[in-house]
Amino acid sequence: MTNIILSILTVLLMLFPNCTRLQVEYRTRIFSRDFKAANLVRIINERDIDALEELMCGNIKQNTSDLSGMFENLFDAIDGKIVEFSWEVSGGYEANHGNGKRLSQQHYRLDFSTSTGSYRIRGIYEYYNSFQPVEIGIRSLTLFDPPESLNMTVQIRATNGVGEWHE
Repeated sequence: MTNIILSILTVLLMLFPNCTRLQVEYRTRIFSRDFKAANLVRIINERDIDALEELMCGNIKQNTSDLSGMFENLFDAIDGKIVEFSWEVSGGYEANHGNGKRLSQQHYRLDFSTSTGSYRIRGIYEYYNSFQPVEIGIRSLTLFDPPESLNMTVQIRATNGVGEWHE
């Protein structure tokens, strides 16, 4: 069903490329389809830079110099393949200006283990934004090693529009 809706939205976007509502619906559905714990684990295990970049918000893509290098640092900081993981959503942020414009963010935590250690990724993702549809995506991704520490091994973060995550 998702693929049918995405196909219809694609055709409509070709006909009406400047329609913000269509852009929001398309980007929201693409991101919701692709941003799952199992997919993020697959991306890390396969060291798939292109797939991880696709999940990032426009701000990170535009304002992070050497984003590929940051992803390599993330992958290199994780010793081994992920063999076990758990996913938790822990809070979020909503903004609604009453004129049909709104944005929604979620805070997430991915705890995982490899054959040699345990890690935590915390971050924020924006799953709806009718102000700037290009900002739908991961707004913040921070790797902690070990998971309970405050030792941020790698941090990739938008330059604006990102609050702090909470336990």
